[in-house]
Amino acid sequence: MTRSKPQLPALLLAALVSTTVWAGSASAEKGVTLYDHQHRETRTTTRESSTTHTQSSTTRTHSSSSVSVDRTGTAEILVSWLLPNPHRNLPKLRSVSPRHVPPTIRFAVKAPNGKWGIVDENGRTILEPRYQSVTSSGTVLAAMEKGHAKPATFNLDGKPVPPPEATPGLYPFKEKTRWGFKDEKGNIMLTPVYRAIVTDFREGIAFVVDDKGKQVAIDEKGTVLFAAPYDEISPFQDGLAEVRRHVKRFNWASLASLTLANVFWHNGWSYDPYADGPLDMAWDGQKRGYLDTRGREVIDSHNDAVYPMTPWGTFVQDKGKVWFSDRQGRVIFGPGEYDITGGSLDEIAGLASVKEKASGKYGIIDLSDGSLRLPFAWDAIVFLGGDRFTVKQGKSTRLVDETTGRVLQSWDTDVTFTPFGAGAEVTWLKGNTWQLVDRAGNVRAQLPKAALDQVSPFQGKVSIVKSNGQWGLMDQTGQWVLQGMKKIKEVSVDPGQAPAGQSRTQSMQG
Repeated sequence: MTRSKPQLPALLLAALVSTTVWAGSASAEKGVTLYDHQHRETRTTTRESSTTHTQSSTTRTHSSSSVSVDRTGTAEILVSWLLPNPHRNLPKLRSVSPRHVPPTIRFAVKAPNGKWGIVDENGRTILEPRYQSVTSSGTVLAAMEKGHAKPATFNLDGKPVPPPEATPGLYPFKEKTRWGFKDEKGNIMLTPVYRAIVTDFREGIAFVVDDKGKQVAIDEKGTVLFAAPYDEISPFQDGLAEVRRHVKRFNWASLASLTLANVFWHNGWSYDPYADGPLDMAWDGQKRGYLDTRGREVIDSHNDAVYPMTPWGTFVQDKGKVWFSDRQGRVIFGPGEYDITGGSLDEIAGLASVKEKASGKYGIIDLSDGSLRLPFAWDAIVFLGGDRFTVKQGKSTRLVDETTGRVLQSWDTDVTFTPFGAGAEVTWLKGNTWQLVDRAGNVRAQLPKAALDQVSPFQGKVSIVKSNGQWGLMDQTGQWVLQGMKKIKEVSVDPGQAPAGQSRTQSMQG
């Protein structure tokens, strides 16, 4: 099928988020992403000659923008359940490999005294709760105590260890009114001539404001690679960088966006550490796109919205049309009037649920070639990770094996699943009660609906849960392992998943 060039859109789309129960896409074994009426935020740090500050921008969903689906060409319509596609073209990126369970799992807990400590999955204390903040990097814990200039460092068993050595690379420094770069040993590698550092080096490229006031990309030798005249730029990741252009004109579409953001907003716990309120209605939105390392826009930066980039590519919206482009900018699915708000994505398998306007129903798209793997016949489709997804039709919800298409269990009342965490064999099901169900859909334990406020995907043996305004850890049988905490967050990091030259760090601030 010959696809026409997409027209450029007018409504602001949304972002990568958690489920309405408490879905941690970052923790799901198969890279589950759910699209909902929430937001994501990217943060770009700009270092200027006169000051250092942080610029933030927030993307939120607008209303649906669906239409009819072109079912010709590569769209393969299957009569019943999901079937294998023998023609899949898998991306050759490390991030598409299935995530495995970290060798050890630790949790940062904020105790009733307001201080942070560390416990293991059995609730055993690793670090006493006496610290202002706790950070993990690789397999090293850094705990900052009040009155101390530097954090103390420990291994995951709480034994003191030396601070980790600096990762080889270039780091910005300021001298008088200009910025430059030093290596990890403190040697000056690029003299301080830049007015601002827009992003640090990532994949051998940094974005800076040069001595003439122009924003450019440079390599590690200081050679200017290309101009980057954008309002916001994210560091490169797997060869692509997201860029944004601000649009500052008020209109009724932006007011509608604000209204919808308020209607659908909820304050449930999510993995976004920078969550804040709905969009400022004075903004008509931000145009978004992606650059490759040569400075070529593989996704046009004048589009109304792009979703987070995956190993397969990204969804794009412009002027009411939605399509999916691969990482080289080729249109794989669409364009057409589709709606992915309320849909979900299995990033590892390369499958996404999409709604068509003509029927108002969801189907499953194979992101490797744009084929339709499950027909548009369902009120909702949600990927759960661990080779599982659910389909909803009316009040009926069915748990499906993603690899065989076999229906494992069915429920005739409204239920909501939490995704399976890394290596987890059980997950939460919320209906009239809270239930713990295994991967076959069998009930392992049951708790009253009022017993829990929020739950999380299981990590190892336990789930972080909230009950009566306090946080704790609960095991796979519904028994408490730890109770009475002000906050709990997972801090263990699998060093094998950290991008080269980048330290994956999580911080829990008091």
